[in-house]
Amino acid sequence: MDPALRSAIEKLHGPADWVHLSTIDRDGGPHVTPMMMGLQDPWLLFSLTGKQKVRNLERDPRACVAISKPGTMAHVIVRGRIEIRTDAEAQQMWEAMIVGAFGPEGLGKRARTLSRDATMLGLLTPEHHRIYGLD
Repeated sequence: MDPALRSAIEKLHGPADWVHLSTIDRDGGPHVTPMMMGLQDPWLLFSLTGKQKVRNLERDPRACVAISKPGTMAHVIVRGRIEIRTDAEAQQMWEAMIVGAFGPEGLGKRARTLSRDATMLGLLTPEHHRIYGLD
């Protein structure tokens, strides 16, 4: 991941903060959803539980995420493609993301096994980004 992008995301985004993820709907329009996001080089991580979002990504993996901090105009926009995974490595990344946001006790409350029928991990590989309002 571009070091400037990683630094900007770290300045704006905490592990328990929300972002807005946009996928491409069946009719070509945006489908925007508030989401939790994790960061593990080289990816941005998303816990995918919505059926529409997953259908959109299976049809067209392109996505865009807006990362901002309330009360400021500073923001980062990242576009890329999301790979959907449920394998053992994805399970470890998902659990690390949940622990980072909610602590070990938070994982206990949210523990689940990733599967195609329930929660999946989305790995966004950044292809383009825009950083605004940060030094």
